[in-house]
Amino acid sequence: MGIVAWATDQIAQQVVKRITGNPAGWNVLGFQEGRPYSPTSNYAQLVQKYTGWVYACAHINAISCAQIPLRLYVRKRSKNKVKSFCTVSVPHLRKAYLLASPSTTKFMRMAEDVEEVLEHPFIDLMNSVNEQTNEFDLKEATFLYQDLTGNAYWVIQQESAPYPMRIWPLMPQYVKIVPSKEKFIERFEYSIAFGEKHLIDPEEMIHFRFVNPMNAFYGYGPLQAAVIAADLSVGMDTLEAALMNNRGVPDSAIILPPEAGVPNEEVKQRMKADWRKNFGGIRKQGKLAILSGGADVKSLQLTPREMSFLAGRKATLNEIAAIFGVPMSKLTVENVNRANAEAGEYQYMKDTVLPRLRKVEQKMNEQLLPRFGDNLFVAFDNPVPQDRDYRLKELEVHAKTGYTSINEERQREGLEEVEWGNVPIMPVTVAPLGSAPSPPPKQVKAPRTIPPMGHPTNFINENMVKALQVFYRKMEAELLMIFDRDFKSYQKSELELADFFANWFNTQKWQEEMHAVTSVFMRYTMMSAAERAIKIKPGAVWDVNNPRAVSALEKHRTGRVVGLVETQQKQLRKTLADGMAANEAPRQIRKRIQSEFDDMNRYGAGRIARTETIWAHNEGAQMGWAEGGVTKKQWVSSGDPRSCAYCTSMNGKIVDVEGSYFRKGDNMRNPEQGNQSLSFNYDGIEHPPLHPNCRCTIVPIIEGI
Repeated sequence: MGIVAWATDQIAQQVVKRITGNPAGWNVLGFQEGRPYSPTSNYAQLVQKYTGWVYACAHINAISCAQIPLRLYVRKRSKNKVKSFCTVSVPHLRKAYLLASPSTTKFMRMAEDVEEVLEHPFIDLMNSVNEQTNEFDLKEATFLYQDLTGNAYWVIQQESAPYPMRIWPLMPQYVKIVPSKEKFIERFEYSIAFGEKHLIDPEEMIHFRFVNPMNAFYGYGPLQAAVIAADLSVGMDTLEAALMNNRGVPDSAIILPPEAGVPNEEVKQRMKADWRKNFGGIRKQGKLAILSGGADVKSLQLTPREMSFLAGRKATLNEIAAIFGVPMSKLTVENVNRANAEAGEYQYMKDTVLPRLRKVEQKMNEQLLPRFGDNLFVAFDNPVPQDRDYRLKELEVHAKTGYTSINEERQREGLEEVEWGNVPIMPVTVAPLGSAPSPPPKQVKAPRTIPPMGHPTNFINENMVKALQVFYRKMEAELLMIFDRDFKSYQKSELELADFFANWFNTQKWQEEMHAVTSVFMRYTMMSAAERAIKIKPGAVWDVNNPRAVSALEKHRTGRVVGLVETQQKQLRKTLADGMAANEAPRQIRKRIQSEFDDMNRYGAGRIARTETIWAHNEGAQMGWAEGGVTKKQWVSSGDPRSCAYCTSMNGKIVDVEGSYFRKGDNMRNPEQGNQSLSFNYDGIEHPPLHPNCRCTIVPIIEGI
């Protein structure tokens, strides 16, 4: 290397060091080429910290992830059955999850259909990973190593076989990476015994790692972020043990003046016996002690510094648990009830377990599954718990409406089909499938010009109303139970109302439950409207797995459902505050809460059912038109005296078929009273409803007509 090239390389090294603080940036410099690169963290020391609360958190994460089933799927290029190996169809609920998951959505969209594989060399490999390891061991070690060091390594042993024969998980503290300018990674080195080194080609290695903003080669795990708290926790344990054992401190001591000299052992024992006789025991506490000869009694206690140090144990635990993503309800029983335990479990599975599963399955689909074929992929089951009560209610609604057949529901539950379960069971008041519907009854009043009779503004979905009433009765029962149990003790405490309300009303739980209740009806109405709207294009057929529908349901959950529950939350909070401001007894405040829910069951459920059905209908119509080639849509108000000023002013406005009339956060002033306005805080307005009980609709603008 010439002097100029050498100098340039040295300057480049210094620049990278100054910018990143670490010479291992994305560019491999000359001095790294062909040499093992050691990470800045000492992984061997990190693994030794697998004790105490670190052990509890990392172990909970590892076994929670390892127990989630991992399934193998095959992508089908046609509707024909896969002949190569044994498969079964995938339930609709799991298909929807796979389609929505960022690690598997591309496989779902590239396939005509997807089936689960039951027998395959990959499944055999996972059942017997190697001579000492099974599938659970492999998954547990993988997730544990990532939590401790940010890295996990699998060596894939294939040799001359058509498929991989074994997987060997490596202990990450003994793995070093050798960088390369051309290939980025030249090789991996694995060395446990001194002097014995195994060289592993990158093609044989799968490296799972957490993102590390300071290092391009090695991951950065939760323990590295919590290492100070972990050391502090161990130090606290050591100090407490020393105080209890090696540094045992008596309650008090008798101090003699220097001129008294050092008493012999006989005098010491007599002094101890006299003290216990006169002042020992509970009944003798508080008696007056008279000491002679200049003796003094001194109380011996922990120093303030030692006391505050030990008091920090709880804060240290909270920090470690937060970094590892483990809720306190899994680590302690303090202030844990069923409500916050369920909420903690849901949040834990959603924010801690689910991302870890997706990270691992995506890496397997990138580097392991292609060795078995180009049409296979793996995915963990959805770990986020679902409401069983809602599932039973959903089964009842599906059976009453003929939405699905018995066999479809049994398949979804993983049960065997029955001979009589292929045709939906319809109520006797509903016409059988395929028969002509009865003519509609004659209208006593003159029908409105708009919307048409097929539009949901002219009917209310009674099944949805009943489902919402069940939802509100459940909410009422649970909230009243917590109120009866906790409100009196809250009044005696110094807590703010906000603290009580946060524990009383679990916003996340009720949002998820309302979504579970409404999503069945939303999907059915949306799909029906989309199927009808897409017929505007001759020969077009609506695909029930269309990604637009999945996106629309998610938009409804994160926008409208959140708004509905938060509105209820604000009203209940106001109800509590009003009762407390009036100095009412708990019994009277309880009646206020019951009255609030009476209104929701009597009027609110119907209003929500009508409004959300209109939203789903228009959302489905908009999707169908977009798929059918329509480019514009027009807002149409009902045009009768009951129309409000807001809706009347919207009549006739035209935008793109997937455009918005208002964006999230916009305000709409009342045309008649400028000091009033509608605020769209939770979602934008792409179509009606504009407000609760809105009766507007949209129509397509077809060019040439």
